[in-house]
Parts: sequence; C-alpha cells; structure tokens
Amino acid sequence: MPEATPDSNEGFWRSISTKRILRLMRTGSWIAIAASGIGLSIALAVVAATGHASDTASVQATDETAQRIGNDVYMSGRNVAMRAAVPGDAVVAAGRVSLSGQVGGDALLAGGSVQVDANVAQDLYAAGGDVRVAATIGDDARLAGGRVAVAPGAVVSGSVTAAGGSVTLDGHIHGDALVSASRIRIDGRVDGDVRVFGGELELGPAAVVQGRIHYHGGEPPRIAPGAQVQGGVDEAATPDDGAAPMILTIVWLLGWILAAAVLLRFAPQATRAAGRALRARPAAAPLFGLALLVGLPLFIVLLMITVIGLPLGLLALILLLALIPLGFLASAVALGDAAIERSAPAGTVLRVVATGVALVVLFVLTNLPWFGWLVWLLATLAGIGAIALAAFGAWRGRSAPAA
Repeated sequence: MPEATPDSNEGFWRSISTKRILRLMRTGSWIAIAASGIGLSIALAVVAATGHASDTASVQATDETAQRIGNDVYMSGRNVAMRAAVPGDAVVAAGRVSLSGQVGGDALLAGGSVQVDANVAQDLYAAGGDVRVAATIGDDARLAGGRVAVAPGAVVSGSVTAAGGSVTLDGHIHGDALVSASRIRIDGRVDGDVRVFGGELELGPAAVVQGRIHYHGGEPPRIAPGAQVQGGVDEAATPDDGAAPMILTIVWLLGWILAAAVLLRFAPQATRAAGRALRARPAAAPLFGLALLVGLPLFIVLLMITVIGLPLGLLALILLLALIPLGFLASAVALGDAAIERSAPAGTVLRVVATGVALVVLFVLTNLPWFGWLVWLLATLAGIGAIALAAFGAWRGRSAPAA
C-alpha cells in the first residue's frame, strides 16, 4: 500500500483551518450587524407609522409630531425631514429620514433610508437600508445598513465604525476606521488606522491613509495608482502548516459539543421540544427566528429609553446575544435527535454523540465556499425559531386548562 503523505493527511484540516473559521465568523458578524440594523430600522419605521406618525411628506422639529424632553427632540413619521436645529439630542425613526437641521448633541437615526446633510456636534448613530453621511460629525460615527457611505466632503472628527453589505468611505476621518462588510471602498482620507473585515477591499486613487491598514479578507486588496498608505497594509495571515490549525479546530468543535452536552444534560425536555418544533415546522421556524431577531432589538430600544425599563433592556440584550449560539446548537440537536429518536427517546449520552456528529457536519457545510455563510444563517435562524415555537407551545399548554 502506498504511504499516506502529510499533504493527504492534512488536506482536509487545511480546508477547514482556523483561517476559514475566522472568515466564517467575520462573514456572520457583518451579516448579523447589517441585518439587525436594517431590521431595527424597518421595525422602528413601522411602529412610527402606526403610532403618532405624520402623514405629511416632511415635518419640522416644531411640528406636533415632535416630542421634546428638555433640549432633546424625538420624531417619527413615514417620511421625516428634520429641518429645524436641535440644541440637544435628536432621535428619529421613519421610513425615510433626512437630517438638514444641525444637532447640538447626539443623533440616533433609523429608517429605510437615512440621509445626513447637517452637522452633528457629538456622536452619530444611524441604521437603515441605505445610510449616507454628507456632513460634519463632531465625534464618532456608528453606521450599519445594506449600503453605507461617508460621502466626499463629509468630516468625522472621531472614529468610524461601519458594517453593511457595502461600505464606502470617501470623506475625511480624523480618527480610526473599523469596517466590516462584503465590499469596502476607501477613496477619502483616514488619519488613523483602518481595520477591515470583509470579502473585498478597494482603495481608490484619492485614498490617503495616514496610519496602517489591517486587512482580514478573502481576496487581496486592490490598490489604485495614486492611493497612499503611510503605514502600509497588513494582511492577516494564518499559517497553513503545522499542528496549530488542527488543534484549534478540534478545540473549537469540542467547545460546541461540550456546550451541547450541558444543554442536553440539564434541559433534556426543553431541547427535545425545540427539536420537535423544528422538525414539525421546518419552513416556519427560520421565519420565526428572523422575526425574533428583528423584534428583540426594537423591544430593547423601547425599554432603554425609559429609566424604569433600562434594567429589563439590559436583560433583553443579554438574551439576544445568547440566542445566536443557542439557535445554532438547537439546530444541531434537532438534526441529531432526528437521526436517533425515530421510534423511542434516546439517552443523554447517545444524544450528545449524535449532536456532536451533527455539529461536525454543520461545521463542514458552513465552511464551504460561496454558500457556507447561508448554511450558518439558516441554521441559526431555524434554531432560534424552534426555541420560540417550543416556548410558545409550552405556554399555550399551561394556559389551556385555565381557559
């Protein structure tokens, strides 16, 4: 028999090395951030339109649709154009948001589209399907959306954090820039460092980066002639040889299997109920999961704007962060249970083994090129939806006798 070469033994593990794990995590991160930003903006817009919304094409801060608390202004409507200056903070939720009046404090804007044409003295927080900043921001800018752009002529005195499907930085950023997106283009000036997590990075001919670019992406960056990077470009590299990638991969998998074992040991009935819900409604579960991920951020925002609801908002935020890994685990448990519990319930040890196998399968699938991220997203949403359906079924079962 021919001897097995190191390449043949390590080929599989190289294909699912730490580099691919990190790429999956980065891809899932920008998808989650962008989706939550878009979902939150749409949800806020729906609430605004069905609540004390304005039917007019545009409103000003002095109109009856605006609520004032001290120097702060809160506005909602189907289409909101804020033209009057606001001495304090501005909070706006609408289908379309246009800011053309200066804001003396922070600005929190959410909508299907968000356009910032007036200066914001302090921080800017904006989320929407299409977010465009074309003004001066006195401090930091936190942006999330399907498309995010810092337009030519825009100035951000602090740092920029942006996440979305595509991010364009054509303005002047005095601080650092942290960007996570599938497509990133820089054709402006950044005085600090730039950290990029994404699939593609392009530097236009007018790009000037005074610091260093730390690039974690799937493709080599495209740098146009004339672009200037004073500190150079640092492309994150993960060694492909040696035992480190294999060890880290095994440790990562064992961590997930251990977490699944804890769940199966201490919550056997709850995990079975979630698995049954997913197998019974495989199409509805991802939709329920998506609705929950959209609704929870809205619920958290509504709680945190009141002093009384702030502790509950923090608890809800912890729940939201925990739901993402729990959803992935719930899908793995459902797959494992489907394979071994066809006729009778299985013991905990057998369920842990089956779930471990399911996790390995999901891990390999999520590392496939092009559609691996989609497997991760569907598994997570389906698991979250299954948990919600199981919880609703348990609640309905308890309330039925009382009715």
